[in-house]
Amino acid sequence: MQCQRCLGPVDVPLDIEREFRFVADEATAEALDDECEEDLLVLSREFNLRQLIEDELLMELPVVPRHDECPSPVVLQSTDSDFEEASSQKPNPFAALASLRKDDDRKH
Repeated sequence: MQCQRCLGPVDVPLDIEREFRFVADEATAEALDDECEEDLLVLSREFNLRQLIEDELLMELPVVPRHDECPSPVVLQSTDSDFEEASSQKPNPFAALASLRKDDDRKH
């Protein structure tokens, strides 16, 4: 994953401990829901274990991955000594046309 602070690579360890109990139908799931600590899942022909694992992994990933401390200093504000402000002077995209016009005026 990419650190959202310094944009460098960051390892994100995942430690997932989930318990599921598979039941045959919705009625059984509703009857056992209050007394079970595990998540109850109805096992059917459409059940996709791979999708369940993928969903659990995606839910564990951080929304904004970042290092606890970035390996290189990150310039965040203009008060930092090495902050470089963007140039206020932007080049005029039509400057090349002005030079063509001057050349054309000399010919006439």
